[in-house]
Amino acid sequence: MKRIMLMAMMVVLSLMVIACGPDNDPPANNGDNNSATNGNNDSTNDGTNNSASDVPEKPESLEIWANDDEYQFAAVEYLVQQFVEETGIEVTVTPRLMADQDEAFQLDAPGGIGPDLIFQPHDRLGNLVAQNLLAPLEASEDVLAQYTEDAIGAFSMDGVVYGAPLVMENTALYYNKDLVPEVPSTMEELYELAEELTNTANDEYGFLFEALNFYHVHPWIGGYGGYVFAQDAEGNYDPDDIGLNNEGTIAAFEEIQSLFDRGLIPRSVTEDVLNGLFTDGKVGMVVSGPWALANFSGALGDSLGVAPIPTLSNGEEPTPFAGVKGWLVSNYSDNTYWASQLALHLTTADSQAYYYAETGEIPARPDADVDNPFAEGFLQQSQTAIPMPNIPEMNQVWGPMEDSLQFNANGDDVQEILEEAVDEIRANIELMQ
Repeated sequence: MKRIMLMAMMVVLSLMVIACGPDNDPPANNGDNNSATNGNNDSTNDGTNNSASDVPEKPESLEIWANDDEYQFAAVEYLVQQFVEETGIEVTVTPRLMADQDEAFQLDAPGGIGPDLIFQPHDRLGNLVAQNLLAPLEASEDVLAQYTEDAIGAFSMDGVVYGAPLVMENTALYYNKDLVPEVPSTMEELYELAEELTNTANDEYGFLFEALNFYHVHPWIGGYGGYVFAQDAEGNYDPDDIGLNNEGTIAAFEEIQSLFDRGLIPRSVTEDVLNGLFTDGKVGMVVSGPWALANFSGALGDSLGVAPIPTLSNGEEPTPFAGVKGWLVSNYSDNTYWASQLALHLTTADSQAYYYAETGEIPARPDADVDNPFAEGFLQQSQTAIPMPNIPEMNQVWGPMEDSLQFNANGDDVQEILEEAVDEIRANIELMQ
């Protein structure tokens, strides 16, 4: 009941934001009507659709929110300084945890105190667009074609591109070559090896992953035939068709619950615990994403390896969530053109190559020069990855599924906890609509 009341309050607040937001459909460009879909072939050297005479006057300054991660923030600051030197526009780079940016942005932007750019994963797009918080990215078709098609598609809604993609990501299997000379080919073999390497008395484990995190559990869910929302032939999601309580998801949860019961993974495993034990050399294999590469590589050096997650017991490949992260322009910015230019600068081929070298995150452009053996494991795994849904209803999935995973760790009946989770998701979506 408390969750339902909270959701009702959030819906009311969202409607208030929409009512007070800019009157635009799609969101306005503050007079710079040069979105990626207007077909104008006049381009400036920066690749936008503006002719030289149409370029708005430069603002004195811009503000962006960058993810509060040591390596990522430092890389963004370096790239921003290039933009400052090239344009003379001062840019304030504010560190703010990516996971917290969207909620803060919803409050700050309408009040005129929000940034010109935020950094977000593509699954937050639908909710932000629904509230008229984002302006279309001002870039030509030629520029947009330089990114991977999936990356641009992830930041598009109703034919409008809203984001400049920086990185594409999915999880894969990191392993310590000193403990695991050869990666098992199946999950059953992996579990057997994990059992040999696990000594809980010494905090030593053969295999760890964030089994309480829905994002990290999806390789099992999708591989066994579960799904979040069904899709039609054109890729459109149906929020009424939820597959998180079907036989496939039940099988995935039962397998994960058995890992708790066998003592192969602790019932309270978190990202901090996993990262700490792996960098200390106490874990043979972990599932994580490219965001952890700089940390893991620094700790393990030549002992680190990356490979696809082994085949599941049903003979199918695991299906990690595929995510795209990039820069989104505020619809409340007075300088959407120059904010778009900054977003494009931060995501050029050279910028993405530099960002990869500093953070290990995989570029969203095929022309970015990446020469690193670790990238191959993620690229191989990406062939079986499934994009996270970017519709607003996806926001109603995370909470109930996180709760269900906690109940799963406690040993509750799998079918019952998944039925309850899906019922809650449906109730949340109904309130939202």
